[in-house]
Amino acid sequence: MISDIPTPKDFFDSGIELFDFAWDTVANLITNFSDAVDYGVEEADVSEEYWAGSKRRLTTALAMTQQGVEFILKGKIAEVSPFLLLAEGPTKWPSPYDGHEISFSAFKTVDAQDLVRLHDTVRDPQLDKDFVEKFTSLRLKRNTISHSVDKKLQVHTTEVIEAILFMYKALFPSENWAKTRTTFIHGDPVATLNGGDYSRNRACREMETVFELLPPAAVERYFGLPKKQRRYICPACLYEIDRNDDRTFAIAVLRPKGPTSTSLYCPICDCEHKVVRKDCTATNCNGNVFSDDDDSTCLTCGR
Repeated sequence: MISDIPTPKDFFDSGIELFDFAWDTVANLITNFSDAVDYGVEEADVSEEYWAGSKRRLTTALAMTQQGVEFILKGKIAEVSPFLLLAEGPTKWPSPYDGHEISFSAFKTVDAQDLVRLHDTVRDPQLDKDFVEKFTSLRLKRNTISHSVDKKLQVHTTEVIEAILFMYKALFPSENWAKTRTTFIHGDPVATLNGGDYSRNRACREMETVFELLPPAAVERYFGLPKKQRRYICPACLYEIDRNDDRTFAIAVLRPKGPTSTSLYCPICDCEHKVVRKDCTATNCNGNVFSDDDDSTCLTCGR
């Protein structure tokens, strides 16, 4: 008898958690660097050394991303039957005659290179061409990282970030990575030490930095935000962030865009918030979007 049979959710949870580990690695690198520049470090003086020292972290993050994709594909196959993941015939299975149950983990499962073919054989719709090409490219890079040392292999922050965003959207098209990432931050042990407002500060800081880093097409594709559209402070995020931090994070956009629009979409909340239109009286602020819950707070300048 086979025991410990994994569920699709087991595979999905493991895969998404690996995405989060990879994202966390890169997010820390880019926000730490950005913070240092904001506080006066000369970017030209430290950039080359900083990113050279980050190479191993970036390659590991890319490998974790690929491993996460493989887990999620296994989960989608397991939705049909987890036994489809067994790679060998019964003659090579562990013996069922030694008097105890056999854990599913004792069986050899299909190789990563066969997951797409297996998925497309038992699932409908099949994976699209762009996904297969990206998956194959990531798998080959992961193999290089895992099994050899290629001194010429270069991995950049945007490559890892876009790989996670592409795969997450392709595999879970109805879900929102910004919201998922925020949930992981809330569960981080560091959040327990720093209080609840730490989580929202960190999530907003990450997303604002990522929006600036990615090209416009990627920001709109993965977050639903036109990069060149004016962004505002989300009233819900403003309520939850640490007010001792002088920074404000503009990550929300008007929907629809227009001078009379009264709805603000935030990708972290993954919902729209009602706003009030009136002129801000603060010096040097031309904002006219205020929180509907607290119409004394300008969502352009935060005052």
